[in-house]
Amino acid sequence: MLKFEINKNNKLIHSQFNIKEISNYSEFSNIIKEDMDTLITHFNKEYSWDEMFNIVDVANRILNGEKLFILYFKSNPIGYVFFKQTDDDTYFGYNLFVTKKEKRPGYAAYWFYKKVTEHILTRCNKIKVEVEDWNFTIIDIIKNIGYYNIN
Repeated sequence: MLKFEINKNNKLIHSQFNIKEISNYSEFSNIIKEDMDTLITHFNKEYSWDEMFNIVDVANRILNGEKLFILYFKSNPIGYVFFKQTDDDTYFGYNLFVTKKEKRPGYAAYWFYKKVTEHILTRCNKIKVEVEDWNFTIIDIIKNIGYYNIN
């Protein structure tokens, strides 16, 4: 039998992953332009979505107080997610994406969203998300992290 536990003082950190939180556009404008341009290109190669944002939209979101998290695997940008505060108690998470164009562990999206969720929950009591009913991958990720259906 195998036994496991985790505590906040003794966690296994995957050093191959790194997450950058970006909430100040001027401080991170080069990273945003280069890394988000790469990720937007990956997204557009993987999906056809009429509502896809562009690099100007990214800048405007950050300038309007939203938070951007970029996931790196071995120093390469492979994913992103945005969060915006909707009231004193709640954040809204959206546009989660982890590319399949770069070699990375299969659990990367789950690991990323779990870490970012834990981080955001230190600032508020609730995170809300909306997911299209066809997006089984994201539904599976958020349910396994502990999100629950409120419909």
